[in-house]
Amino acid sequence: MSLDLQRIALLIAERLREIATRQGNVPFDKGDLRKSHVVEPVGSDGARLNANTPYARAVHDGRPAITIKPKRKKALKFKGASHPVKAVKQPARKGNPWLTRAVTELEQEGLDFLAPEIGQDVADDLAAALRARGLEVRKR
Repeated sequence: MSLDLQRIALLIAERLREIATRQGNVPFDKGDLRKSHVVEPVGSDGARLNANTPYARAVHDGRPAITIKPKRKKALKFKGASHPVKAVKQPARKGNPWLTRAVTELEQEGLDFLAPEIGQDVADDLAAALRARGLEVRKR
């Protein structure tokens, strides 16, 4: 039996995407962050899960306090402000690591979802190989 490693990697990345975007896991305001998750192939045998918004990393990892100042004009004006301002200070934000939680959840759920594609014995062997490399994968 020949295994398509990229197909397996894509299936695992898709499962991570599904777990990461579950209600209550991904931070939710308007849904843009949830909708931004994309799985793509990498090389000939890998896959990557990305959250394609400019603020995804700051939400996941947190960020220090920042001051926003105008680049070209003397003041900032934005919806909700009663008048133009010279700067806006935003406090530091604690991270909300939804992707890290998704990996932990996948470790707890195990790789049984791969069994229809590769067979239960191979899924079990893959879980054992990952455990040998430090990633604990168990059945829930």
